[in-house]
Amino acid sequence: MGNSTIIIILFSVIIVSAIIIGINSKTSMSVEETTEGFKEVQARSIANSSLELYLNKLRRNKSLRGNFPSNNLMSGQYDVSITGGDTVRVVSTARFLGRNSLSRVDLIWDNISLPNINSSLSISATNLDLKLNGNILISGHDRNPDGTAGAGSSVLGISVNNSSDSIRIADSLSSKVKSNITGTGGTPSIGVSTDSINYSALAGQFVQAADIIMPGGTYSSGTTLGTLAEPKITYVTGDVNFTGNASGSGVLVVYGNMSWSGNFTYNGIVLIFGNSSITAAASGSSAIYGAVLVAGQSVDFQVTGSTAIYYSSLVITQIKNKLKSNKFIVKNWLEDF
Repeated sequence: MGNSTIIIILFSVIIVSAIIIGINSKTSMSVEETTEGFKEVQARSIANSSLELYLNKLRRNKSLRGNFPSNNLMSGQYDVSITGGDTVRVVSTARFLGRNSLSRVDLIWDNISLPNINSSLSISATNLDLKLNGNILISGHDRNPDGTAGAGSSVLGISVNNSSDSIRIADSLSSKVKSNITGTGGTPSIGVSTDSINYSALAGQFVQAADIIMPGGTYSSGTTLGTLAEPKITYVTGDVNFTGNASGSGVLVVYGNMSWSGNFTYNGIVLIFGNSSITAAASGSSAIYGAVLVAGQSVDFQVTGSTAIYYSSLVITQIKNKLKSNKFIVKNWLEDF
């Protein structure tokens, strides 16, 4: 082999070695870039996934606010902060193997949907037994909680499903009680409901958005279920009795029987419902401003004492504007802003 041949071989080896080194260098850079890219994507994924987790928590707890640091997810960590009132901001800061990502979502709570209220007391039942005695007052004339006259139009005092129930109830009342059922259509103000309400769907909406969930039982003085300034959706899961100076504002949903007495006062909509027999009883000097809805296959409604049920457009408007459902509108969603 001549010297020229050896030189050619050595030159070829050098060229091949240079090519291999170049390839290895590019491969190393490619692997590094791929790794860093994965870290970035994973950090962003953790940030967005953590927002989804806390949006679900917000649906179950509308009052959830604060800072929630050092949570583990997808082999990384994240911190979440929730601030705001009707408009809520949720921010997540995620970390994964040295890479950080920041995601933010702004939400607007949707208001609850209320049915059209056409009476102070509405009863929907196949079998209805209504007993009204004492100095009761069921008024469809608009009245504010402070006792002053409201600015809205009057509605029926009592509405039922059909004209036969309306006639039967009116015929069963004493002249004293008849004069205390006021509203549109003369005295006693008893008529047929003009609206068809899906009570199961209505109750379901309220239950899903409930601010307070409490078991059946007796609740007396000291029990406060919201105020007009901050009304609440309350869901009672069984038979309940409110007495003493118990009070509340918002929407009160009772799955079962309900009785109220003493000085119990409530501003809002009371919905008493069940799949079969429902018993509702009111006595004492209790007062409800807003409307009472009772729905069941069989309803036994008894009122005595100085109980009052007033239609109040002011209260209904107030809770409609203030109470929020468990649904919200996503205003914006930003990543690494």
